[in-house]
Parts: sequence; C-alpha cells; structure tokens
Amino acid sequence: MIYPYKPAEKWDVHTHTTLSPATFDRLSKFTAYEKFVRIRAHDAKPCCAVMVNSQGEVQREIEDNAYEGKVRVHDCDTHGVTMQVLSPTPMMIPDYVDNERDAAEICKILNDDNARLAAEFPKRFMALGALPMRFPDAAIREMARARDDLGMRGVEINTNVDGMDIGHPFLYPIFEAAANLNLAVFIHPWGGFMAPEEKMLQNRMNLNRNWRPWLIGMGMETAIAFDSMRCSGVHERLPDLRVLYAHGGGAFTGLIGRLEHGAYCRPDLFEKRSQLDPYATVRECAVYSDSLTHSPWGFETLLHTLGANRIAMGSDYPYPLGEIDPFDSATKSDPKGNGCPYDQIKGIYPGHMIENLPGPDTDMEQAWKKFAWIPHEDAGGNPRSLPRLTDEQRQRMLSGTAKEWLGLT
Repeated sequence: MIYPYKPAEKWDVHTHTTLSPATFDRLSKFTAYEKFVRIRAHDAKPCCAVMVNSQGEVQREIEDNAYEGKVRVHDCDTHGVTMQVLSPTPMMIPDYVDNERDAAEICKILNDDNARLAAEFPKRFMALGALPMRFPDAAIREMARARDDLGMRGVEINTNVDGMDIGHPFLYPIFEAAANLNLAVFIHPWGGFMAPEEKMLQNRMNLNRNWRPWLIGMGMETAIAFDSMRCSGVHERLPDLRVLYAHGGGAFTGLIGRLEHGAYCRPDLFEKRSQLDPYATVRECAVYSDSLTHSPWGFETLLHTLGANRIAMGSDYPYPLGEIDPFDSATKSDPKGNGCPYDQIKGIYPGHMIENLPGPDTDMEQAWKKFAWIPHEDAGGNPRSLPRLTDEQRQRMLSGTAKEWLGLT
C-alpha cells in the first residue's frame, strides 16, 4: 500500500461544457427569451469567449477549457483524469422556454455541440444530453436521439423545471423512458432557491451575500430534488434508474435522519408518499452521488450514507467551486489577481479527497499535510483524525462507480 494512492484510471463524472462560439449565430433566433444565454468569441483574447444574455450584454468571460477539447485534454493529463463526463452548463438547459419547438431545438444544438466535443476525443470524453423537460414527449424523443444518434449514455437535468418539482407526476414519463433506454440521470442544482422570485427571499439569497446562491442555495436545491424524487415514488417505482446527485448530494446526506424521523413523528403527512424511507431509498434504489463535498467529514457522512459503490469522483471542472486549486503555488494569486485568503494554498485537484485521505495509522501524519488548511482540533480543542479509506474503496470511487452509473458494467 503506497501513499498517496495513484489509480490507473480516474473518471470525472461532474464536469461542464458551454456551447462553443461556433453556435452563436445559430442561436440568434432565441434572444426573445429573457433567460437565454449564448457564447460569443472574445473580441481581444483568442483563448477566451464571453457569455452573452438575450439583450446582447456580456455576463461573464469564460476560458476555452469550457468548449475546446485540446485544452481540456491537457488539463486532464495534468490532473491524471482519464475520462471526463461532459454535462451542459445548467443555465443553458432551456427549462425557461415555453415553446416546445424552441426548447427542443435549443437542446438539439446543445447536444450536438457536446457530442462534437466527445467525438473529437472519444477515449477521453463522454457526453450527457439536455432535455426540453417542460414537454415530456419532446424530451423523450430527444433522449432517444441522444442515445441512438449521438451515442450518449445519460442526460443532465436541473433540480427543478422552471419551478416545478422534478418528482411531479407530469415529468414521470421522462424518467420512465430513461430507465427503459438504460440511460443515467445527472441531477444538478439550478434555479429555485438560487434565483427566487419572491422579493424577501431574493434579498436573502442575494449573490453579493457571500456567494450564497452557489454555496447554500445549490445544496438546498439538491436536497429538495432528492426529497421530491423519493417522496413522489420515482426511485421506488424505478429502482434501477441510475440517478446521480451533484455536489455530494447537496444537503440531503446531512438531513437524511431528519427526513426519516419526520414520517415517524407525523405519519398523517406522508400517507400519499412513497413507503420507502430515505435510508431504504438510498439502499435499495440506484441512488448515486459525486464526491464533491470539500470537507473530509462531509465526505465521511456521504460515505456512511451511500457507500463507496455509489460515490463517483466529480470535480465540477472548469468552474471556480470545483476541486481544482485556482491559486498559483508561487504567487498565491488566482488568474483574476485575487490573493489567497489562507496562509497556504490547498493544492487540491480532481480526486484529491479520495487519493489523499489516510488508510492505516501510518498514513495519518502524511495525510494531514495534504489537508493542512483544516484545523487539526475541533472547537473544543480535541484532536481530530481524518476519515480513512481502503484502496478498494478508492478505486471504486475513482472509476468503478462511474462506469456502473453510466451503464458500462
């Protein structure tokens, strides 16, 4: 047993792509939709692009690692990632579009562009598709096309569909079709608590309040999505439907005891809900999560809840909240010129948590060096010990679970 563990294969199930600038003109007809965004080549920087809203205003600058295969492969080689699963950036999924033809066409352009990237490097990338979720018949047609014509192994959906719970009976045929087509489902947070319409909640979830929509709203959205899928019986009725929840399951693993106890205290409120309690749901149904918890003890809770056979390594590449250190080791600055707020940079990379947690006692001291930004004592001054992993668990989470979730084993 060698520390740190270095796998022969490393599959990253949580990475994102944007549309490429080549799709900019094709999407011009959809600018009437307020929430619509597309990608335009940068006027001055050849290795960058800009995200443009429906009014033509630049929302943010993005680098070419969001849409350029060669750049992504270089980063994969740097981080030891052998396979990336490519998901559309959630804001680009047209849940806000109320016209079936338009929603279907936007998804087709998204999926064709994502499939283009995967086809360029088939040994390094696998693509997931987007669906026009507000129109189940169109969603099912696009799902079949994505599988049969584009070779996709799964789809990505948001945690709500323009405010509709994903466990709503109206959407059930989509999940049933995914199960019948043997496609994986990736559930990623977007909308909802991240962008509420109610004024007081808007004030509380303001982006300027410590990045709250991303840091807290995303976790809440994922927990609600799990509760919706569980209570509505989607997991119970389709136990073989392989569903992976992003960001370590969001808040649901920390709330699972409370979710279970609620039905015990007030069974009258759960008469029309699934008879599987939350623990039975994750044990008996094909519920998966990525590993992206940012905390060894959050990761330990996830491990105790799902087990290594249901956790797959995910990094959120190429976005800032991902498991990739944005700070240069020499300058301690990020690409925007921000200085590191901690005494030392984290040095994290895709799979860092899995590869560097200790196994036996002899690894503990070395492991702490890899998590040096974390206090070694709890709030009461008591020494902490990092969670432990076996090599078998590591390999499962670094490649085996991903293959199973995608239906490759």
